[in-house]
Order: sequence, then C-alpha cells, then structure tokens
Amino acid sequence: MPEPVRTVLIVDDEPMILKLVEKMLRPRNYRIQAAPKPSDALRIAESETVDLLISDIALPEMEGHRLAEKVLALHPQAQVLLISGHYRDKPKRLNSDRVRFLAKPFFPSDLLEALRKMLPEE
Repeated sequence: MPEPVRTVLIVDDEPMILKLVEKMLRPRNYRIQAAPKPSDALRIAESETVDLLISDIALPEMEGHRLAEKVLALHPQAQVLLISGHYRDKPKRLNSDRVRFLAKPFFPSDLLEALRKMLPEE
C-alpha cells in the first residue's frame, strides 16, 4: 500500500463518531489523526500538516467554527468539513469556500462524496 498522501484531522467529543469516521476513511489511504477536544486538535495541527479538518460544531472548549479558523490560520491550504446533528441546513457562520457542512447522521457515501470534492486525487 502506498504512503498516505493527505492528513485528515477528525475532532469530535463522541468517541463512537471518531471511531466511525476513522473506520470510513482508513481504506482511503489518508493519514488519520483523531482528537476528542479542540486543544488536542490544535496540538496536532501545530506539529504537522493538516489537509482536511473534519470537526463537530458543538465541542467542549470551543465551537468547531472557531477551531476551523485556528486550523486554517495554521494551514491556509486546508479544507474544513464541519458536522453537526444540531443543524439541518448549512449554518450561516460558514462563509468560506474552503468550509463545508454535513448534517449528522450521515451515510458513509455522503462523507466520501464530500471528501472527493474537497480532496480531489492528484
């Protein structure tokens, strides 16, 4: 298997969601980092490249919107996929073309389609 070419950082305070998203992405050959809290995610983002941040919006410590801003400041090339079960439509606070939204619950195919659009094959 070739070396992973992209790093995906997954942030969710629900361990089951972290494991589920990681399981969905593992066969796609991404380098996956998982964090249960924004502070953990920021430590990862400060020490390595992040190509895609997948984050819940409702998190302890800070909302996913704010985490996305901080990760994009560190990695301007990154893409962001915010996920939430509290919204049905894209939240108005997402005003960047590099930030997308996916409502929970979602099918694996929904997540993979979003990734295909956000991280096209090189």
